[in-house]
Order: sequence, then structure tokens, then C-alpha cells
Amino acid sequence: MCEPRWLHGNRSAVQTPRAIATAGILPLVIEPTLGLRRRAVADSTRKFYHMVELMGGNMPADAETAISREPICPEGFSIFSSERTFEFYRNLHDQYRSPVWDEAANGWILFDYEEVAKGQRDESLFANAYINADDTLRRIKGGGANITLSQGEEHTRLRRFHLKLLSPSNVEQYRVAHMLPIIEQTLDALGNARRIEAASAIADRIPPRVISSLLGMDHRDDAAMDRLLELNHEIVALISTGYRSEEGRERALAASAELNEILLPHIRKARETPSNDFISRVWQEAPAAGLELDEEAALGLCRELFFAGSDTTVYGIANVLFTMLSQPEVRTAVRTDRDKALKAVIEEGMRLRSVVMFRHRICVQDVTIGDAHIRKGDIVFIGNAAANRDPDHYHCPADVDLERRPPTDHFAFGRGNRSCIGSHFARTEMREVLDMMLDRYPDMRLDPDAEPPVFTGTFMRRMCPLHLILRD
Repeated sequence: MCEPRWLHGNRSAVQTPRAIATAGILPLVIEPTLGLRRRAVADSTRKFYHMVELMGGNMPADAETAISREPICPEGFSIFSSERTFEFYRNLHDQYRSPVWDEAANGWILFDYEEVAKGQRDESLFANAYINADDTLRRIKGGGANITLSQGEEHTRLRRFHLKLLSPSNVEQYRVAHMLPIIEQTLDALGNARRIEAASAIADRIPPRVISSLLGMDHRDDAAMDRLLELNHEIVALISTGYRSEEGRERALAASAELNEILLPHIRKARETPSNDFISRVWQEAPAAGLELDEEAALGLCRELFFAGSDTTVYGIANVLFTMLSQPEVRTAVRTDRDKALKAVIEEGMRLRSVVMFRHRICVQDVTIGDAHIRKGDIVFIGNAAANRDPDHYHCPADVDLERRPPTDHFAFGRGNRSCIGSHFARTEMREVLDMMLDRYPDMRLDPDAEPPVFTGTFMRRMCPLHLILRD
């Protein structure tokens, strides 16, 4: 049964918090006991400001004081808030229309389905946030043919090339040669365990090893896998500081250099003696795609694959596994018609609990949307996760509906020419993990006696910890 709409506000007109309060319709989510860690949010915001400045976005004169704009999102909430997120989204949908100004984040939030779709289609209005990335960021992200950093025609060529490399026919080969063996080995390692924490024992282990295998590396070398993740964490740590830490910058640059040293031998080997891995296809198919790749370009391409194909699917596996096991009717549907139900579980799981909560863009020209005046250089947050729960678009948006049509009508993988190029790969990997787990553990369920899972994180989120009972 649908959850009730909280309020009976009229969304046909923008209502600011002041107007709502004057009318006696104070949003229910604004409570003194919210517990929002304002200091932590402010600190994260300052770090983000610095990163945005590097990328060319507008900065307030004082990073502690955001520019006053209207309509303003509810006091005590921000796109950066990690608590009561879905209540925040419901309040936005009940009382506002896109966009609203987020003072804590110093940017505009698009959250309606239609505006989020428009915001991702047209980069002539809302540009990719890396449009003015500096040299340090490019080096840390691997440089070369990095699709995330690319713009314009270069991005179009690289996107077309990536889509070919990750076509359904190629993904099917990767599924057989890389995914299935690694999933099987991961579950074998659990032995006769009756209880596990699935986020760490399963979700954390499979995607990084699948990507490493695709890159021609020995995924069975746990020490090497651990080292790769350590290097990745050094880079993520710097990004989280807004690139302001000189010590962190040096560590991240050293980590990036070491990653390059690890990958380059595999890139060279794939060029000389190609096999069925991803790097071999990069070398083999680049000329036909009109790309002149050297080692640096191939390295940048493969570096981005490792980052993009690891964490997002790690989080996605946890979220769809929770979706499948948290409701009896969903488990019944899976038992009745597994093939049909699993496809729907993955789509609904990704819609309801999107891994990537938002994308940020930079406005490249003054524009008015509704009553909001967005200036050139303003930061715009594309609220994919909020749009996935828009009640004007989805019937019963907070419910799992395995009959929702079309099932892929959501923003979990983005839209437009910056949408996830590996969406088919990710869906296939999640499907195979769930399928093999159901084969081995048909009676698996959430552990009612263990710590309950929480939708945790900020930019990327997942259900964690995920304690399961595998067998009686």
C-alpha cells in the first residue's frame, strides 16, 4: 500500500519555508531533534567548495556563508545530509518544485523527474563538472583517454568506443570468462558458514576482482588486490579534502604513479599478446573507432574503468540484495519466477536506493527555471536519487513494485551522454551474484538478531552492514 503524502500543499506554485510556516503548514521533517551534524556538513562543504573552484564553479566570498537565493530548501537539510534522506526528498516533492537553493552546499538542487532528465540531456546549459579540471586532478585520475575528464567531440568518440567495448555481446564473453569464476570462488570461500556479513564477504570482494581480471591481472592474489584498494583509498582521501592537503596530494600522486606502474606491464602485454581481456580489446578495436591510442591514453582509459566499475557495483550488490530479502512478497516472487523477478528486483533496488545520490554540474549560462534564477558558474546538483522517488512520476514511489513499467525508467545510471557506459555490465554482474546465491542458499534471509542495515554514505550509499543467515 502506498505511503500517504505527508502534506496537502499545492506544488503548482513554489512555496518557500517562510511562506509555508506563515500558512501554518510547517514541514514535518524540520524537527529540533534532527541531529544533523552541522559542523561536519559545513566542513564537507568547505572541502567541496575548493574542489568546485578548481573545476571552474562560482565560490561565495566566505565559504562559511552561502549566497542567499530562493526558493531555499528546508532548514536543517542539504544534499550533503546523510540522515533522514528520504524524508527530505518527500518534503521537497510535497512542497516545492525544482530547483531549490541549498545553502549548505552552495548550489541548486534539481529533484523533479522532468527537470532532472532535462538537466542531464543538455551540457550546453549544465556542463560536466570536470570541464576546467586542473593538471593535478587529471594526473590523479590517470589522464590519457579518461572519459570522465573528456569534453565535446573527444567525449563523443570515447563514449562510442566504450559502448562498443561494453556491448551486450562483449559483456556476455566477460560474464563467462571473468564474472562467473570469480563469483563462484567468492562463495566457495565462505565454506559452510551459516551467518555472514554480506557487504564485506561478498559485495566488497567481487566487483574489484572482476575488473582486475578484465584488466589482465591476477585476481586471486589477495595481497595485490589489497594493495590496489589501498592506493585507491589514498586517491579518494585526497579528493575528500577538496585537494587542499599538500601531504595528501603527494600521497595521492605517489599512489597514482604506483597504479600506473602496476597497470603498464599489463597494458603492454595486452598489446603484444592479446587475449580475451578488456585491455586487449582496447588495443584491437581502437583503430577502427578512429582513436590513436598510445600507452598514456590506454592507461587513462583503464584507470577509469577500475574506479567506475568497482565501488558502484559493490554498493549496488548490497542494495539489490537488501531489496530482495527485506520483503516477504519479493522473496515469494523470486521463488515463483526467478528470471522475471530478479530483473525487476535489480531495477527497483537501484531506483529505490540509488548508489550515486546526485551528480554535480556547472551552469554555463544564466537561466530561469520556474521562479529560480540560476547564474552562470552556479553549481547545480542533479538529484538522481530524489527524482527516482518523484510521486508525480511514479505510483507509490517508496514501494517495491516488480510490475513497474517500464522497469528501467529511473536515474540510477544517469541519463544523456554522461550516463553510465557500464550499466549493462553492472546489471549482469548483480544478476549473476543474486542468481548464484539463490542457487546455493535458497533459504537465505536477513539476520533478525544482528545489527540492522542502514543506508549509509553521502555521495555514494549502500545498505550496510548486511548480516545474513545463509542456512538453518
